[in-house]
Amino acid sequence: FFLILIVFKITHSNTAVSGVVISFTIPAIFFGSLAGVFVDRWNKKYVLIITNVLRALLLILLVFYLNNLFVIYLIAFIVSILTQFFIPAESPIIPHVVQKKHLLSANALFGIGIFGSMLVAFVLSGPVILLFGEKQTLVLLAFILLVGAVFISFIQLHYQKTVTANVLQKSRTIFHDMKHTLLHISQRKV
Repeated sequence: FFLILIVFKITHSNTAVSGVVISFTIPAIFFGSLAGVFVDRWNKKYVLIITNVLRALLLILLVFYLNNLFVIYLIAFIVSILTQFFIPAESPIIPHVVQKKHLLSANALFGIGIFGSMLVAFVLSGPVILLFGEKQTLVLLAFILLVGAVFISFIQLHYQKTVTANVLQKSRTIFHDMKHTLLHISQRKV
């Protein structure tokens, strides 16, 4: 939301704004499934921490290039790629944090948090830019991502998958999972 407002302010062009949307959308289309295949094999807690830190660093870098449209598109693209790794690590970590009897409530709270944060971001992005300025807003967003990484580092994973599931997961290859995903998508018109 922030970049859409900034790009429009710089260019006064709806086409340039659509470039931001495309920069965020293309990685979701091309890297979403692939990222999920990798994240399934990695420690989700570390994926969440690393992607938050890298996205924060990119936002801090953007402070120095806020008037360069190409750099804005490039950083938006890279942030979106990192987000494709963040997303499949978010909700699958919940069963490792809460007991099974609390899973429904935890998933509901997670959904409220996700959609609530989008609503809040949409409503507050303009006023926050007006209140703090563009560069300070980027620093604030980077700070929020870093705080998120710190909080994630305190998560203790108590409820692990069974050993059988881990052995099965490691015996499959990444290519097998990608093939399975593509077949699933191509065979279902919905």
